[in-house]
Amino acid sequence: MLGGCSALEQGQLGQTASAILGSDQFDAERARALPYATLRFSYDGNTGMVVLASLETATRNDMDATDATYQQEHTGLTPLATLSSSATPVESKASQPSSTTELARFETADHAFVRLENGWLSGTAGFDTDLLDMRRDASLATLMSALEKGEPTPSYAIHSRWQRADGIEGYAQGQASWQCAPPSVQALPLGDQTVAQCEENILWQDGSRSVNRYAVAAVIDPSATDANAAPRIWAADVQPWPDSNYWSWEVARGWW
Repeated sequence: MLGGCSALEQGQLGQTASAILGSDQFDAERARALPYATLRFSYDGNTGMVVLASLETATRNDMDATDATYQQEHTGLTPLATLSSSATPVESKASQPSSTTELARFETADHAFVRLENGWLSGTAGFDTDLLDMRRDASLATLMSALEKGEPTPSYAIHSRWQRADGIEGYAQGQASWQCAPPSVQALPLGDQTVAQCEENILWQDGSRSVNRYAVAAVIDPSATDANAAPRIWAADVQPWPDSNYWSWEVARGWW
């Protein structure tokens, strides 16, 4: 596991993560000077810089155990893995991916955090409403590989769970499709990248729709077997459940 520094100095923080971001407090020069991975992160109309706190690889079982400890200590949340099947209709253990997963946690000095799982938004804590878990039945590599081969991308299920500040939890399930435009150059906080502009269209079970947008770079080294063999999400604009705020970020300095 690699460690970094907390996202923002304590003096910049309010009581919750809704106060950590000014209208636009991102400082590109500061991000360039830091030796840590950073994101230009936006939520509810505010923008700031968050810094990598930890980076690790884990199996799904390891992740559930780690998040159980973290969420209970810092936020009092009930981890998804500890709920019985009758509590929320999550996908079966058999359908959950068992391969190694990359977890990048970006954490503030007062323990608010944003978690990216293989580049996807998968959890937050310390905001007015928090994403507890978001899972897909398809990997980014599978989706991008199909497009590169000229094949239709498969539709896939999405499961999302969240918690409001009053403790009430919500759960949503939907079916998603994936499509991308040809790669083009996009300006990012610390330089240009060639990325494909992709859209994830979700039809939720309640009939509502979300359109999430991603900027995805192709495989860095096709002959590699490590992280360089995977496509990378450089930017995203994500509505993780019906009618939620959008969570947006651009990678300033990558962690791969």
